[in-house]
Amino acid sequence: MADIRMALEVALQDDGYEVYAAADGEEGLRAFYAFQPDLVLLDILLPGVNGLEVCERLRSMSTVPVIIVSALGSEKEKLEAFDRGADDYVVKGVGINELMARVAAAVRRSRAPAQESVPESYADRNLHLDFTRRTASIRGKEIDLTPTEFDLLSTLVRSKGQPFRASRLLREVWGSGYDTDQLVKWHIAHLRRKIEEDHRDPKLVVTRRGFGYVYLAPAA
Repeated sequence: MADIRMALEVALQDDGYEVYAAADGEEGLRAFYAFQPDLVLLDILLPGVNGLEVCERLRSMSTVPVIIVSALGSEKEKLEAFDRGADDYVVKGVGINELMARVAAAVRRSRAPAQESVPESYADRNLHLDFTRRTASIRGKEIDLTPTEFDLLSTLVRSKGQPFRASRLLREVWGSGYDTDQLVKWHIAHLRRKIEEDHRDPKLVVTRRGFGYVYLAPAA
């Protein structure tokens, strides 16, 4: 793990990033408090406090982009990482150029200026979104969405009734530098678990076969 950490540190520095590398979860949290980085790369299998716990702690106080880089790649592990607040999940072995592109895209998205002339909120019979406070309520109960989940839902809601192909959502929510629609699939699945009454039979964020994902506002 130390060799991989060193290789990533060199690659990031070569791309012009200032890097602080930590050997375990506690050291990583201390570094975050001290340096307030623009992005965090996390392994899951860290000594002491594991990467998922670190991610959850970071998400409780910051919207900093978090990319998990792990040898673990099962559906269960990815869903848990997204549940803790991860924005992206990369299985070790991915090419360094792809990883650097994802890092650049995540940093670029986090630094993008807020859109002008957008409504402050959205509401229908099921959903309420406050775009300024970045809060969401479903059927009158506030829910805890990660920054990526909020951006994904907001994109669909702002064009309610209009289908979005996964490739378009990937471009609009994550930005350039991503070439896998699977990332959208994972986040849509997890978002449904939070907003649908039955995530196996979604009524709000539905799939239009051949057209993509669409948010269906209920009839008034």
